[in-house]
Amino acid sequence: MNRGLRAGAAVLPPLGAFIAVRILFSEAAAAVGFDASRAASWFRWDSGHYLAIATTGYEYFSCARIGGRPGDVCGNAAWFPLYPWMLKPLIAFGAAPATAGAWVAGLGALGMLVALWNGFLRRRGVRGWLVLGMAAVFPGAVYQHAIFPTSLALLCLLLAGFFIVRERWALAGVFGAGVALSYVTGVLVAAPNAVAAFLRTRGLRPAVVAGGLAVCGLLLVLVLHQVLLGHWDAFYWVHRKGLHGMARPVDAFLGVVGPTFDAGSDPRARTVGAQTLTVAALVLLGIGTAVATRRRPSPIRSWAAVSAVVFWVFPLVVGRGVSLYRSEALVLPVLLLLIELPAWVLGPLLIWLVVLAEGMGRLFFTGYLV
Repeated sequence: MNRGLRAGAAVLPPLGAFIAVRILFSEAAAAVGFDASRAASWFRWDSGHYLAIATTGYEYFSCARIGGRPGDVCGNAAWFPLYPWMLKPLIAFGAAPATAGAWVAGLGALGMLVALWNGFLRRRGVRGWLVLGMAAVFPGAVYQHAIFPTSLALLCLLLAGFFIVRERWALAGVFGAGVALSYVTGVLVAAPNAVAAFLRTRGLRPAVVAGGLAVCGLLLVLVLHQVLLGHWDAFYWVHRKGLHGMARPVDAFLGVVGPTFDAGSDPRARTVGAQTLTVAALVLLGIGTAVATRRRPSPIRSWAAVSAVVFWVFPLVVGRGVSLYRSEALVLPVLLLLIELPAWVLGPLLIWLVVLAEGMGRLFFTGYLV
């Protein structure tokens, strides 16, 4: 195969999936009176914090300044820096901050699909194509394209898994650190990195390198906040006022999915509940598939299983202060377990995820999702 054909085989399938999902969200936006080609359509509450970090830097101050309780801390320290750092070059060349944010997010979403396709799916036949489509519309997909760090975190997450499979422990740790620098729960990738490296080698050194370097992403954030704000734990104190302490995961889960089974509830809440219920079903199906296929050689199985579980469970443990419909996007590695399922199972799952993504897209553009 010549170089042009190889490049086409590497890029065209993920590019096609990317274009298809952009069309899906464009139609969802148009259905509720919005234009998805405008960067402002992809802006929600937290987007402003990321753009502020990219343009004016971090802030940390008493909420009394803006009429809040003096004991609470406000500012933008709860939002992590890698995504804003990626916006700075575009802004420096004259791009409007929101435009830069939309472009970086979109390129991250495309890069994630390229990494997934070439790293894990390209030689899996029809199932690889189906899982590629599922990744494009995975729960929380609208946030891959919005002015949020979701796509960048997913790109780093999949690259960490890619290098775990290839036993490049330092690179797995570096990209794990990228996840931790992108998203407040991103440091959780240290667990699958360390577990997978240890199970692969039965040695502590690879586990410490792959997991420890990932933790360094969070440590860098703490150092950055100490230098810039004088408070190494600034992100915690800003986050704290929006959280209600540790929750009982089952209660938190039922609180979100409950409206799905109540015909009299708000249809919008039912759609959000359906996404959370879908993610739970995918995780359980993925773990079941991993157990059923454990005798087959699969270097990615342990990494994907631990990733899916920790990124699914942790937001439930934290409680209602975390928007599950955003954090659920990081459960995407479960697809690396589901690829073992037959195409006649993956096909209907893909159709359902398309329907769900379109519904969640409408809720995003109308502002129901923040």
